[in-house]
Amino acid sequence: MLIKTATIILAATIGLALPATAQEAAENPVCQVMGENGMVTLLLCPEGLSQELLASEGVAACTGRLPCGAWIWTDATMIPAEAPDSHDKLTKAEVKSATAIWVAEQSKLIQLNKIE
Repeated sequence: MLIKTATIILAATIGLALPATAQEAAENPVCQVMGENGMVTLLLCPEGLSQELLASEGVAACTGRLPCGAWIWTDATMIPAEAPDSHDKLTKAEVKSATAIWVAEQSKLIQLNKIE
């Protein structure tokens, strides 16, 4: 299975009200932070969340940290046991199994689409 970075979503492009939504996500998180180390945060989210909610959860997970990338998975068995201190230390299998990545310093959600 290959992964194609199909959509890079700018918060401004999709009209997200990220500050308010991120605050709501921080107060009532839908996703669980599974680990943090340096610039990398690992999030476990339920399947089927909207891109807006995934972005809000990423914002909440990275609040106060730059650089920060929140890697998002929907399958707990695919998340690394520990968060690496940099993105390039994620294995190919871990990257392939991720659903999306919130890149805080660019305020972007990168949705990863799996193609057969």
